[in-house]
Parts: sequence; structure tokens; C-alpha cells
Amino acid sequence: MTIKQISMGNGHHVMMDSDAYPNLTLDWFDPAYWESQNAVTGQAKGRGTTLFVKANNDTLVLRHYQRGGLPGKVLSDQYLFAGLEKTRPFREFRLLKAMRQRDLLVPQPIAVHVKRQGCVYRGDLITAMIPNSEDLHAVLCRQPLSSNQWYAVGNAVAQMHDAGVYHHDLNVRNVMVDKAQKVWIIDFDRCGFRQGDKWKSDNIARFLRSLEKEKAKHEQFFWQKAHWDSFLQGLKGA
Repeated sequence: MTIKQISMGNGHHVMMDSDAYPNLTLDWFDPAYWESQNAVTGQAKGRGTTLFVKANNDTLVLRHYQRGGLPGKVLSDQYLFAGLEKTRPFREFRLLKAMRQRDLLVPQPIAVHVKRQGCVYRGDLITAMIPNSEDLHAVLCRQPLSSNQWYAVGNAVAQMHDAGVYHHDLNVRNVMVDKAQKVWIIDFDRCGFRQGDKWKSDNIARFLRSLEKEKAKHEQFFWQKAHWDSFLQGLKGA
């Protein structure tokens, strides 16, 4: 991966993997561009809308950084600018790159965009789509996981923790399972390397709360408290 950083004028800054897409332009961060090319293949709703787009026969994921909670009602997608390397897009790109260098199953970062306006900025991230995968929430709404599969989920979290990576929002929708039954973890906004261990138990408790929340919310959600033992075994067995 060759990282290229470009200032494009009018406050636009891009960091990209120039080996993967050397001809990438600012248009790639604009949903309207992909819509005009009839290249939007799907979308996912979260704090904002994430688009799945077709580029050079590859499927990419375009995500605009959006605030959640009460701040999101006021500032929406604006963040305080304190230098490019401290922006959320730049930090997530570099974290994903470092994690992939450690052979962790996380999305391949393609490019990020920061648009600075005075003391605030807005940002976007493009990653490669994880092929033939769906999030754990979608899987559990359809069928249960086996004990071995839950072990693999726990093992994936353990590998992330062993690398010293804190996940700010480890939940059932940020864990992906592909057709080969490999477990991936996504959405590393506000995440990073940390020392110590307390944050690891906080991550695991958050993941458990998300499972319990979805279980209470959906009449058909194939998760039982007994499955947690297999997850914990995977967590300890990495």
C-alpha cells in the first residue's frame, strides 16, 4: 500500500491508497456522482447513510462522518479542526492500515476526504467491501450461530484486543461474517491503540448489551445467554 496525501484547494484534503485507485478524484466522495453513474448498488442506515458503490468492477463502501446523539442534532456532520492528523477520517484510515498490517480482518482503507471550513471540518471514508458478508445482526435475525461460530466471534475480538486496539462501539452490527465463516470487525471511528486492560472488559460488556438489546427488541432473534459461554471461550483461546 502506497499512501498518498493531496491538498486539492478550497479546503479539500485527501489521503488515499494510490496503488489501489490512482485515478480517484473528489467526485468519489459525492453520492450524487455515483448516482449519476448508476453505480449505487445498495445502502445501509446508521447515524447517516452508507452507500455501496461499484468502481472498476469492485464494490466500495462510502461513509460520511455523522454525529450521533444530542450533538448530532445541533452540529450534524461538523467537527472541530485541530490538524489533519487529528481528524476522524485520517485517524481511522491510519488505524485500519496498521491493523491490516497485523493481519487483522478489518476493511481495506481506500481513501479519506476532509473538507475544512475555518475551524470546522466534514469528512468521508471509502473502504473496500468485505465480499460475501453480512452483519451479525442480520444473521441472528435469520438463524442461530453454532458454538464454533460463536467461538470464532470471541476469537476475532481477542485478536483485536491482543493487538491493543480499542473499539469505541463494539456491537452486533459492527461484526461481519463472510461465507467462509471468517469474522470481521468494522467501523473504527473514534477507535485506536490503548494500553492496559480495563477498556477490554468495557468493550465486551458493550457487545453483550447490544445482544441483549436486540434480543429484547426482536421477536425472532436467535441468541441465547448460553451462547455467551462459547463466545467467552473464543475470547480466552486466541
